[in-house]
Amino acid sequence: MADIFNEIDEELRADKARAFWQKYGNHLIAAALLLVLAAALWWGWQRYDDYRRQQASVDFLNAVQAAAQDNSTGAGALDRVAAQGGGYGALARFQLASNAAAKDPAKAADLLASIAGDDKVDAPMRGIAAIEAGLLKLQLNKPADALQVVQPLTAEGNAYRLSALEVTGLAQLAGGDKAKARDTFTQLQQAASAPTGGSTDIAARAQQMLDRLQQ
Repeated sequence: MADIFNEIDEELRADKARAFWQKYGNHLIAAALLLVLAAALWWGWQRYDDYRRQQASVDFLNAVQAAAQDNSTGAGALDRVAAQGGGYGALARFQLASNAAAKDPAKAADLLASIAGDDKVDAPMRGIAAIEAGLLKLQLNKPADALQVVQPLTAEGNAYRLSALEVTGLAQLAGGDKAKARDTFTQLQQAASAPTGGSTDIAARAQQMLDRLQQ
């Protein structure tokens, strides 16, 4: 008798399984296929991204070498790498600015300022570009432009705050505002003398400027 009930129970379970599969089988197959497709796409994208990065590196190095041999051809190659964006695109833009600095510092400053204002570029690169652009603007006797390009970096907690304050003080002094320059160098000297996040070199330079402004 127990065997009969067991057989009936097994038949019922089999019927339920068949009914379940008939109702949801296609959905389960589709879900499984989607998972396989997603995994394949992810793997393919990883391989493509690795290739793209490697190719960008090769393109950048070739462009730098071309620029060292032939300025016009190299500049065109660097322009093409720069247009691709990404980390190597930003490096190409830095290289273009570096190449222009000797003959056309105004162009170099503008190129660096454009990097500093590009949100698609990583923050550390933007910071370096802003400081370098600010220094070039000072050399070109454009203190207002120097102030503008480094101003976003003067906020508390910014990794480039000390350098930005130094450029700010120099720009204010170049613009004839000694009072603001004195305030900025005082702020800079205090920040650079802090036990953490300070810089003895910058603190010393700030103090030298304050001593000169007292004369």
